[in-house]
Amino acid sequence: MRDIYLYILLIMRYKSIPTIKTKNGKRAIGSSLLPRMYPKDSDTFVIMVEKTRLDHIAFKFYNNPNYWWIIASANEIKGTMYAEEGIQLRVPTNINQILQEFERINGY
Repeated sequence: MRDIYLYILLIMRYKSIPTIKTKNGKRAIGSSLLPRMYPKDSDTFVIMVEKTRLDHIAFKFYNNPNYWWIIASANEIKGTMYAEEGIQLRVPTNINQILQEFERINGY
């Protein structure tokens, strides 16, 4: 069940990225470029009072958990789906601009 949930989270960001075959014959999702997300005056800043999943934060601010990668990229969070307690998290508010730039740089 957890694998299905994680797959659904990835669908939106990876929907247009082609799959590739690895050396051992398995299918994998190709790579994509992420747009630079420079701080803006309109960004929201949150101090995390507990360890929280990025997809939950994305749902709260964007009404869509699939945009977790925007928050992760804006805060240089890598290798985890969590925002740790005590950090100041930047939540970009220019989501349409970010999504358009993502599509432009990846050729969609």
